[in-house]
Amino acid sequence: MEETLNNVAAEETLPTVPGPTLQEEAVLKTMMEAGIFYGLSRSKTNPKVKPYLATTKSGVEIIDLLETLKSLNEAAAVLKEKVSHGALPLIVGTTPAVKAIVKEMAHRLNLPYTTERWLGGTLTNFKTILGRVNYMKKLEGDRLTGKLEKYTKKERLNIEREMAKLNRLFSGLELMGKLPGVAVIFDLKNHEVDAAETKRMKIPTIAISNTNGDPDIVQYPIISNDKNPASIRFIAEYLSKAIEEGKEEAFRIAKENEAKAEIKTEIK
Repeated sequence: MEETLNNVAAEETLPTVPGPTLQEEAVLKTMMEAGIFYGLSRSKTNPKVKPYLATTKSGVEIIDLLETLKSLNEAAAVLKEKVSHGALPLIVGTTPAVKAIVKEMAHRLNLPYTTERWLGGTLTNFKTILGRVNYMKKLEGDRLTGKLEKYTKKERLNIEREMAKLNRLFSGLELMGKLPGVAVIFDLKNHEVDAAETKRMKIPTIAISNTNGDPDIVQYPIISNDKNPASIRFIAEYLSKAIEEGKEEAFRIAKENEAKAEIKTEIK
């Protein structure tokens, strides 16, 4: 009896872990419906991902959605804070499952993006990349204004071929007039070189990774099914909202600073 009472007393002194709120439960339900919890087979899973997993079923890893939601909220907070202070996000995703969603997200938010092969030196050799992007924009401007008409047919053909090549390499980077202040990478396993480059440049990086990725190579990993379009779209929309909120906050701060400047001018 004494042992039983001691056990009860010990249980009562244990800290209680709060469960998800009603709002979080609704989000978790949507995440489940999007199939975010489906990982890869155990044989393909990186051991470092273990803290993000709930269980294994029929040899397939099941991702802990609470951990994913926690990572999502942390990433969203970082994005909002960075954007509110003027940081430019760069969106990266080149695999067939994510390309269209990344491009749609970037176009909607008016952000630079990469959906083709990542060029080594995009960030570490930024001045050279920016020069090529500006050259591509100049050629496009010349084409639209008819300035290419002065060249011979053969010369125009060569210019068109060069433009096609530049567009293939740099399309999406036209808005990157400065180094990004934060990066969002979809499908970390296929973009480890990109992540290494952002790390070298000390750019905070958010990366969506399936269970085969290494979460330690980025500051803000989000372990999720990165093969299913519904899962990818959910995360893209979740992070898009944070970016939009950051832009709204930046606008508010700018208006406040403008008002303060006007008051100082009036006082003088």
